[in-house]
Amino acid sequence: MYIRKRIPGKDDPILVDMVVNNFQVRKEIIQAILKMANEVLVVIDGNDRIAGFVSYRFRVGNMILVDYVVLDTKHQGKGIASSFLPVFEDHLLKQGIRIVYGTVDEENTDALRVFQHWGFQVKGQIGSSIIIEKDLKAASNQNGVKVQSSYVRKLNTPPKIGFYR
Repeated sequence: MYIRKRIPGKDDPILVDMVVNNFQVRKEIIQAILKMANEVLVVIDGNDRIAGFVSYRFRVGNMILVDYVVLDTKHQGKGIASSFLPVFEDHLLKQGIRIVYGTVDEENTDALRVFQHWGFQVKGQIGSSIIIEKDLKAASNQNGVKVQSSYVRKLNTPPKIGFYR
């Protein structure tokens, strides 16, 4: 597995279908969010197919808002997202991003537990959206994680995920 930047014309139809199938969101909404995204990183499986993606926008100083973290259902539960997260955080830190915000629907308690396991903290709620935040610098200092100087990160346990431009 590896991570690469999105190729809009090629990837977007697959990403849109993935979000529609996972979150039952109208495809026009996802298309608009992808169009506004500062960056979309795509996780590619061993068969060169898209397994998932993360998109973010609204970069303000050293903060970003993540719109989607999606892993196709057939790839869930295999440790892929947990392997992807440190690579994504390393990528953000290298761009000067320190704070990551996102939202989780209040009914999606499984996702909220996963994000909290990954070090995100609940900061509040607006309507049915729970606001979560992670301070990447504080988390890397607490965990003794050294930020690597390369976009490729080798992991100790499968699945191995690297970042390719």
